[in-house]
Amino acid sequence: MVKGNKAFLALVALAGMLLALPPAAAQRLKTYRHRPEAPGIAYLVRVEKGVIKLTNEVRRKNGLPVLTREPRLCRLARQYCDDMLLRRFFSHVNPEGQTPQERLRQGYPYSLEAVGENIYGADGSEPLETELLARIMVDSWMSSPGHRRNILNPEFTDIGVGVAALGKQLRATQIFAKLKN
Repeated sequence: MVKGNKAFLALVALAGMLLALPPAAAQRLKTYRHRPEAPGIAYLVRVEKGVIKLTNEVRRKNGLPVLTREPRLCRLARQYCDDMLLRRFFSHVNPEGQTPQERLRQGYPYSLEAVGENIYGADGSEPLETELLARIMVDSWMSSPGHRRNILNPEFTDIGVGVAALGKQLRATQIFAKLKN
């Protein structure tokens, strides 16, 4: 019985420490709970890489140059996926009314000539092989005229892909861009 009491007291102490966190720290903890420290992040990164690879295969088959993976665009794409999951919305326009162009202008250090965005959402499914999930995403976008137009837009030169999960919810964002010279 003593062991049970110690475990209970430790749990109560942990709960008390979490409640004592200032609101901003609690939000950061909540926001980053599935980032690199959490199990499964490697899975999401492999899906991101698969989406870029398949997107470039589609472009190549259509006589277009491949897109260059841009790490800062990937970071912004992941942040947008996190935002959609945490604030429970699914749209190209965030709850503040910002469009992809406005969000990128705010979070990207370089001037852009052109911007496009594709988003994907899935709820309640079990994890799939990374290649299969990436294929499902790209095939889904290719069957939608607007998303297909982004993937095959010859003006775009750079791409960022982010994938995030929360419970059984999954979100993916593709950001397409052309940097200003």
